[in-house]
Amino acid sequence: MSRRTRRRAAAAGTAALLSCMLLGTPSAHAAPGAEAGQDGWTGTWGTAPAPAAPDGISKEGLDNRTVRMVVHTSAAGGELRLRFSNAHGSAPLALGRTTVALPGPGPSPAPVAGTLKPVTFNGASGTTVPVGAEVVSDPVPFDVPADRDLLVSVHLPKPTGPTTWHWLAQQTNYVSEPGDHAADAGNGAFTRSETSWFFLTGVDVRGKGARGTVVALGDSQTDGVKSTLDGNARWTDALARRLTADPATRGLGVLNEGLGGNRILRDGSETDRPQRGTAAAKRLQRDVIDRPGVRTAVLYEGINDLQLEPRASAAQVLDGLRGMARRLHEQHIRVVVGTLTPFKDSPFYTPEAEKARTEVNAALRSPAARADFDAVVDFDAAVRDQADPQRVRAAFDGGDHIHLNDAGYRALAEAVPLAELAGSPAPAVHGR
Repeated sequence: MSRRTRRRAAAAGTAALLSCMLLGTPSAHAAPGAEAGQDGWTGTWGTAPAPAAPDGISKEGLDNRTVRMVVHTSAAGGELRLRFSNAHGSAPLALGRTTVALPGPGPSPAPVAGTLKPVTFNGASGTTVPVGAEVVSDPVPFDVPADRDLLVSVHLPKPTGPTTWHWLAQQTNYVSEPGDHAADAGNGAFTRSETSWFFLTGVDVRGKGARGTVVALGDSQTDGVKSTLDGNARWTDALARRLTADPATRGLGVLNEGLGGNRILRDGSETDRPQRGTAAAKRLQRDVIDRPGVRTAVLYEGINDLQLEPRASAAQVLDGLRGMARRLHEQHIRVVVGTLTPFKDSPFYTPEAEKARTEVNAALRSPAARADFDAVVDFDAAVRDQADPQRVRAAFDGGDHIHLNDAGYRALAEAVPLAELAGSPAPAVHGR
């Protein structure tokens, strides 16, 4: 049986779950190849870095403080490495002592006894990240479970200036009193909480069956806005659990590269909220192509382009999505694209934006979309109110009539075809 035939058979086997959500069939954009990235690395957690906000802790920066951050894994591994970014910094970033651990139960940043391990950079206990750059730590032997929180603590010994951060983490993180507290076994020094991640942008794993990465590129819907704080209830978290539960897809990691307020075509710096980040079309290389072991990208973005001034047209959004798909296919990365979900009665609703959303979705559902994308997932059909398709179903509404609650995000995850995500990547290595 050929690879294409096997892939079609796998897709047919999931048809009962996919129903009308999957529009299109697998394509041959992705060639067969290695199971993971360079040296076998897979992304188990990731987030998109963005510039500092106009005020607050991200603008002020940090000086001689330790940040203890909670991240949630997707794929398991036998060792890990960390990624730190100074993509939007104005000065070199000094990283001091860094550790990783499993967290104890409950709302506490304290490590489980015996799990805290030091992290090094080229054998040293710290490093400096140049402006605009990213550093990757040395590998750390660590039994990384799937679907489990990790604690990453990093001492920032010098003034950072405005931070590179991720502002909508949907996760409580902690900032210490002055000093190096990265190796603290308790949480007494961590007196300030923040719902953002600072400088940390990725955790990679290898071993224990880790076999490649799925990257979700999106906006606040992918960021999980209105999901339960500390609940790991984003649609990408629910998708990762589906992948782990299925023997056919177990070992695939999921990276959430969503950014609240992000657009395909315009940067956040063009608005009063620079933390909305670099336009998706510009950050595609950094946040998708350069991640380790990327097999498939899920593009779920465009609604902010239609809503925020100056508004883009449906044609411009579609051209942006197609352009990103072409670049990903050139790297032999499979591309799944999602339709745009309803937002009637939200503060952003206008008849003009709704008309453009309808045009985008119609184009993505058309047979012509099969020439541009490997699959189309109908997120709109998964969560819309059947009695009023311009509205989110009440049971899925996060409260603002545009973002979803935990049940709504699970519905998005259930709509994604697992068979499409498991398609083989190209022999070229993605990431480092």
